[in-house]
Amino acid sequence: LQGIGSLVEECITALSESDTPKKKPAAKKPSQKDSSQTYSTLAIVNKIKDCAEADKIDSRVLDKSAVAGRILLPFFICRRYFSEQRLTSGDVEKITSDLGVKIKTSNVSKAITNSLLKYLDGDSTRVKGKAVSYKLNRKGVKYFESLLSRDEK
Repeated sequence: LQGIGSLVEECITALSESDTPKKKPAAKKPSQKDSSQTYSTLAIVNKIKDCAEADKIDSRVLDKSAVAGRILLPFFICRRYFSEQRLTSGDVEKITSDLGVKIKTSNVSKAITNSLLKYLDGDSTRVKGKAVSYKLNRKGVKYFESLLSRDEK
């Protein structure tokens, strides 16, 4: 019994002298802002400003007060220049904010739900609190191109 007691004491002193922390440090959760996603939204903004349709976009979409065109603009640019890129309503808010015509995420979501869902394809069903990534479908491309080809009055 004494041998076991001395062995336990040796183990306790060896453990207490070691430099290992008693608690593991908490692992950091990955931040919600992924650097590649931030890069892609900036790339989309730059492409909007530098694309072939930039003049038409300025005069027929960004200068108008219609929200539908402003919301569909990033999806149109993604469809045309970034083929595999999908966007969430939060991404649309960042892009419109960088363009100087900010539309809040909640307003983007409401507009998509109420009238623009027929122009977009989602990657999952809509559930409150869960982000859905959208892509512009063929019908959306036709609609947005009709916005760009309208005559100014």
